[in-house]
Amino acid sequence: MLNRRERRRLTRTLGGLLLTLLCAGPVINCECDSGLDGRPELEVDLTALQFDDVAVGFSQIRVLTISNVGRAGLVFNSLAVRGGDSSPFALLGSWDAATEEVGELPGSLGLGGSIQIAVNYDPLTEDAQDFDVLEVMTNDRDECPSEFNQCEIQLSGTGAPPDPDLAVICQHDETCPGTGAPYCQTVRDAATNEHPVRVSFNFCDVAPGSESFLQALLYNAGNVPLSMDGFIFDGGIGDPTDFRLQEPAAEDIILQPGQSQMMTLVYSPAMEGFDNTGMDIFTNDTDLTQMSFADGTFSVRVLANAASPNIQVSPVNIPFTGVSQGQEVTETITVNNTGSAILVVSGLEVTGGSVEGEFYVDSEDGFEVGVGGQGFIDVTYAPSDSGADDGSIIIYSNDPDEASVTVTLGGAVRPDLDVTPFDVVQFLNVPQGGSDTQDVNLRNVGHADLTVSAIAFSMNPGDPPVFSLDGLPADFPANPIVLAPTESLTFQVDFLDNTMIEGEIGQIDIGHDSPNDSIPYILICQNSGTAANLPPVADVQPRTQTVNGLDPIHLDGSGSFDPDVDDSISIYSWSFLFKPQTPQGEPSEAFLDSSDEATTSFTPDIYGEYIVRLVVFDTFGAMSQPFDASISVSP
Repeated sequence: MLNRRERRRLTRTLGGLLLTLLCAGPVINCECDSGLDGRPELEVDLTALQFDDVAVGFSQIRVLTISNVGRAGLVFNSLAVRGGDSSPFALLGSWDAATEEVGELPGSLGLGGSIQIAVNYDPLTEDAQDFDVLEVMTNDRDECPSEFNQCEIQLSGTGAPPDPDLAVICQHDETCPGTGAPYCQTVRDAATNEHPVRVSFNFCDVAPGSESFLQALLYNAGNVPLSMDGFIFDGGIGDPTDFRLQEPAAEDIILQPGQSQMMTLVYSPAMEGFDNTGMDIFTNDTDLTQMSFADGTFSVRVLANAASPNIQVSPVNIPFTGVSQGQEVTETITVNNTGSAILVVSGLEVTGGSVEGEFYVDSEDGFEVGVGGQGFIDVTYAPSDSGADDGSIIIYSNDPDEASVTVTLGGAVRPDLDVTPFDVVQFLNVPQGGSDTQDVNLRNVGHADLTVSAIAFSMNPGDPPVFSLDGLPADFPANPIVLAPTESLTFQVDFLDNTMIEGEIGQIDIGHDSPNDSIPYILICQNSGTAANLPPVADVQPRTQTVNGLDPIHLDGSGSFDPDVDDSISIYSWSFLFKPQTPQGEPSEAFLDSSDEATTSFTPDIYGEYIVRLVVFDTFGAMSQPFDASISVSP
């Protein structure tokens, strides 16, 4: 559907084309209008101006836009209200929207020009019903009035009694977390449910020391000035100085018809507790005075709760143990709100791990925890390589005292070599010149791939040697043996008695990458008929411990022994094999109170895993295999 302007242009284009065709040949008495493309064209944005319910003595102004959309200058022949001076309508002049001032009317408009004109309506009586016409006579060649020349603007207006009318528009649509109470709510009169009689503000929970504000727009929807007096807080409950009226700045204001004023309330509590206050604003609003509200009173009520959340997180340290490379283990962090306001966890930040993503949570988005409630965070450890991993989860919240809480994370993905028999391969009751075979089993009891790089004798008496190995891969040690977690390998130690040697003893050195065992791992091969000095055996009780808190740890090595008859332990040697570090990389400063006694103890100063090693020596100076005791300290 074409609009008026498009239809007008289409008609003139077709008319010009027809006239061109007629004048192209030898037509007699043909008068061609060379100015067809230079016609002025009047256009108005409104064809009627309507003034409703205008109070006597409080005239209103409406604005009309006049434009020249033609291709020649538009000349105003007449621009006036038809009723003249006797009409309640009056053409004031040109209108400046920026300054809202009236100026002189121009005599013409150039190509593409436009002007706004101001028309005033001032009824003589409250029940007036007036009509008139604004005539816009120009050099537009189209018939006036017509569809293509809107030269007559219909004017209509009605009078009304003076009526200052207060309208209130809340600037907040949100509700308080947890309770669902609105931040701002306008209450209307009970009889008609149309006119506002009170506005209620609810600041919900605001932490002491912080500041919050709420707003409502006061608007004069009436037809005469609206006076408002009494922008002063009354006493209320709590500390009245917690509230402040930011605007309006004056205690009394006047709003012209259509004018508005923002009311801004600020709440900044000094300490926790419930607060309320309010104010009674006295107005000349006709509806309020007719509803028997004294002095046209409009009420403002304010509720506030100075409260703050308090975050408690448990645990604050998670040592992931027993996690194999390629597996995943999930632990749960509990977030408790022991405060008096909604706890808002705004986000999580996960850091650490030797490879990105080894520690992760399902979502780093925040959540809310009600008063006395709990929230949960699932953190997963998914090691993709071997070695120690340290990390953390930083929990950000609106706790005013503790804006962030850090939960430290730790994981250790290591291989662990287990050898059976673990210390001595015994050959019993082998006759002189006879032979025997014993199995040795290597098993990976750790959580990462174990690499066995060498299995060879470092001590093997006889020529040829009495001990030999069998059952190892043909390409070993050129290609190391790799044992996955729980995987094992069994090989054989063969013994061929040398009758010329009494009490044969050999030693197998096993090269590996397990951090929990001595490197190389020493395995003794013994013929029981040989009188030889066997190394002592170290023993620590308890072998492993899991404790909570930073209390002293006691270790007992008195169970160590020497397998030789009439031999005993002469020296105890204690040391730390491993101590944990803080998230900042600072090592534990724990120390052993004794390094050469049968027992020792220490006091942990950092949560994590401690490994204490004991080595004993017999009276002949033979050294035992190290015995490592593992202690896991948790909060």
